[in-house]
Amino acid sequence: MQHKEYNIFCKVWVIVIALLVSLTAFGQSQTKKPIYLDTNQTIATRVRDLLSRMTLGEKISQMRGRASAIERLGISEYIYGGECLHGVVARQETTTVFPQAIGLASTWDPSLVHRVAIAISDEARAIVNKEGNLRYLAFNSPVVNMARDPRWGRTQEGYGEDPYLVSRIGVAFVKGLQGNDPKYIKVVAGPKHFTANNDEWGRHSGSANINERILREYYLPQFKACITEGDAQAVMAAFNAVNGIPCHANNELLTQILRNEWGFDGYVVHDAEGISDLYRNHCVVSTPEEATALGVNAGCDIIDMRLKTHQNYLLKAVREGLIPEENIDRAVSRLLTVRFRLGMFDPPEKVPYTQIPYDVVDCKGHRELALNTAEKSIVLLKNEDDILPLRKDLKSIAIIGPNANRAQLGVYSGTSSKVVTPLEGIKNIVFPGTKVYYAKGCGIWCPIQTKYLTSGAKEEQHGFKGEYFDNKDLSGTPDLVRIDKQIDFNWRWGSPVRSISNNNFSVRWTGSLVPPVTRTYHFSVIADDGVRLFLDDELLIDEWHDQSPHTYVASKKLEAGHSYIVRMEYYEYEDNACVHLDWDFEPSIKEAADKAKKSDVAIVFVGTDISVESESHDRSDMRLPGVQEDLIKEIYKANPRTIVVLINGSPLSINWTKENIPAIIEAWYPGEEGGNAVANVLFGDYNPGGRLPITFYKSVAQLPPFYDYDIRKGRTYMYLKDKPLFPFGHGLSYTKFEYSNLKIRPKIIGPAGKVYINVNVQNVGKRKGDEVVQLYVRDSVASVIRPIKALCGFKRITLNPGEKKRVDFVLTADQLAFFNSNLKRWIVAPGIVKIMVGKSSEDIQLINSFEIRK
Repeated sequence: MQHKEYNIFCKVWVIVIALLVSLTAFGQSQTKKPIYLDTNQTIATRVRDLLSRMTLGEKISQMRGRASAIERLGISEYIYGGECLHGVVARQETTTVFPQAIGLASTWDPSLVHRVAIAISDEARAIVNKEGNLRYLAFNSPVVNMARDPRWGRTQEGYGEDPYLVSRIGVAFVKGLQGNDPKYIKVVAGPKHFTANNDEWGRHSGSANINERILREYYLPQFKACITEGDAQAVMAAFNAVNGIPCHANNELLTQILRNEWGFDGYVVHDAEGISDLYRNHCVVSTPEEATALGVNAGCDIIDMRLKTHQNYLLKAVREGLIPEENIDRAVSRLLTVRFRLGMFDPPEKVPYTQIPYDVVDCKGHRELALNTAEKSIVLLKNEDDILPLRKDLKSIAIIGPNANRAQLGVYSGTSSKVVTPLEGIKNIVFPGTKVYYAKGCGIWCPIQTKYLTSGAKEEQHGFKGEYFDNKDLSGTPDLVRIDKQIDFNWRWGSPVRSISNNNFSVRWTGSLVPPVTRTYHFSVIADDGVRLFLDDELLIDEWHDQSPHTYVASKKLEAGHSYIVRMEYYEYEDNACVHLDWDFEPSIKEAADKAKKSDVAIVFVGTDISVESESHDRSDMRLPGVQEDLIKEIYKANPRTIVVLINGSPLSINWTKENIPAIIEAWYPGEEGGNAVANVLFGDYNPGGRLPITFYKSVAQLPPFYDYDIRKGRTYMYLKDKPLFPFGHGLSYTKFEYSNLKIRPKIIGPAGKVYINVNVQNVGKRKGDEVVQLYVRDSVASVIRPIKALCGFKRITLNPGEKKRVDFVLTADQLAFFNSNLKRWIVAPGIVKIMVGKSSEDIQLINSFEIRK
């Protein structure tokens, strides 16, 4: 064989052998499991492999609130928008509804909140296991924003005004949701809204302008705790800006602090229209493509919660060079990592949470937990002459008020199979021979009663003539004309009728009002977007502009029997359509007073509902809405043995009630078993031990302007110099507790040291009861403005009559540090630290001190 031929022969054999090897490898690849399905590999390795198999379009399809299925890779559809604030919000499923979040905080019991979160996540997994579809395992809960101003419409969703309390409750909730398995998580916890989100009126375009030290010390600690201690796998960004930079495009918040400083390795989800706000409302860019690029590059991983159009914007932004493709890979890697941690790509038998049975959903044990949690959340605000608890064998009781026969659950609530109203709870507990009278007395708001209105139609129908237009400016021929008995509508994201668009519509109502008595009437208007109110062509309210739901009040003296022409005009721009016209006249108060007069005791249930305070709806003041205070006064006049129970989501300025009514209970929105819980407290089956997680102010005059985020200007118990109506941490009991022997050791520590604090607490009363022992500190010689006092520890304990218990705390010097904005680091300053232990922020029982030295 010639040398040349030999070379050709060898090359042929090399090619043949290579082909054989390739074919063998190909055959093996057809039978060998892909790396991303190999449970023996690390999650990081599996994510890299799966990502390498995806096209750019497929990657982008995963960055939506409803991530698309990719069948060829075994990726199922996945939804990131679940809610479980105080129970699973599930379609077509009944679940256990626990007390609203502010009520959970009012327990001051992180271990109990942890148990609640375990129950919630068990129900979430059980529902998914039943359906065989893992797409509903991501939850945007808890809300850990600071309630620095109680007028905030979403105060009910959070845990109050103190960063330490919010951190402890938040971490407990996050851990309860995600479970304790070393490899898998049960569901995803997503603390929100990151950060300094505490107003609804300006949330889509406003900026929280905050000194960096206050940002670090007040608005960030609770998020840090949920990440570093709770290992939360998601964070939701806030609509608002911080110091002029929208949170959805804030690299310092989403990358530098969240990831680089705190080590967050989960994903960041944007809130609803958060990316759209960047070009529509914050106006930092001019196009959707630029907005999506800002969000992704800053650290957002989910770019659209509702609209699929952002998927197209993302693709275009990448092709135009606005987003490097590696940033897309980074975002999708984070999202897939969490889905692997949920066990979505593993055999079900390997994931412990796939075995949770459906019978845990809405089960007896969870209902009992809801009852116990509601009981523990109730705060006894006042109990003059020990009027409470009541005897069960009273001859007669009057149950009165707009919240007496309603089960108020609050926002982001699931659907309970059975709710218990206060009226039902009281009927359940009193002796069979007790006569229970019920009268509503008034509503939360008082729509103008139909009998005092005529529409102007030929038939003189009672009510308003409503003309509905499919445009914003009341122009042209109305699409619908009808008689509305009252102006009391909450269409939310819908419209009055199908023929009219959900957005950009308007309505004109006209009618004649004939008042029953001569007096000054107060008219209240609630509207989302534009509203005008005329009385005999006199313009009383003129707010013709886009806005979140807002309340406006006008007053006018009217003569009995005189006919006044009322005209009200309204337009809806986008989302959350609602409009109400109310006044302060309620004739049924007399009927309620008559029932109170013939009863041994009267219990008045007043407060708020989601028409007063909710997402997109801040409050103008903190008074009881409508004529509820008038109702209380009339009931008290008829029967001095009157008890007031507040059913509400945020603090109320009830000055007259505090001064005059002998007993007051705060029950919040107490969940599905709320009626039984309230009854148990009223009649002594449960001794209340809840404490206020937020200050009750006397009026808005004690507060700085609503949009001022600097808490040092008199906000919260930490900086309030006036006396509040009820202080942070306040709550009474049916028994008495005494404190003694406060000890601190050592008395001198260094900047990295710790002190051990203990105090004796004894139940000196005649009933078993709970006490919440609260530890506050004050830096007496700080070089910067520091809180008057700050909570640094608390423990809820149960004591039998005569029982004494030693309560221990450990306080580290780090807890006393302040952030130095110039040095960009935390400083522990030397000096004397005052230790205060007591029953509330105002009721301090014992004081001691120690020293920090360099």
